[in-house]
Amino acid sequence: MRKFFIPISVHKLPGARVAITLLLLNFCITISAQGKFSVTAGWGYYELTNIGAQWNISEISSLSVFSGTNFGLNDKKLWSAGLSFDQTFRKPLFWKLKPGYSFGTYYWTSDDDLYYFSSMSLPVMILLSYPFSPALSLRLEGGSIFNYVMDSDRKQNVEAGFPARWNGNVRVSVIYKFGAK
Repeated sequence: MRKFFIPISVHKLPGARVAITLLLLNFCITISAQGKFSVTAGWGYYELTNIGAQWNISEISSLSVFSGTNFGLNDKKLWSAGLSFDQTFRKPLFWKLKPGYSFGTYYWTSDDDLYYFSSMSLPVMILLSYPFSPALSLRLEGGSIFNYVMDSDRKQNVEAGFPARWNGNVRVSVIYKFGAK
């Protein structure tokens, strides 16, 4: 009898194959459910030029991950990665513009000739979402962000700056929802 990827201790349990197979089938059906996942692309002050993925928990709520960079432009290397929770209200303000809010956590690094910073940030933002179609939407976010420097290294003898604790943040994203009709 051929054993696939099921560990031996689980393989020897009676009925384990059936239970694991049903669990995997249920997981695959849930994952491929229409409209559960989206891809995002955009620009933000702390998010930089970014791409990401979004799990649509419900019609109005989503959990997003992203990674961004400035591609080493202007003699500065910036990288960012983040996780955020977004919620858009069902009722539009006017036209098709829907308000909402988002909060999350970002990790970002800044490396230039003077300093190296590694920081965590906690953004709290309001958002406006405009759906072009059921599958494609544009999102504009703005709000406040709290920065915490985890690691820093001064590369010269002159103090030339430090990240501010509280800053404003702006983000623009295009979101494509898979399986939307």
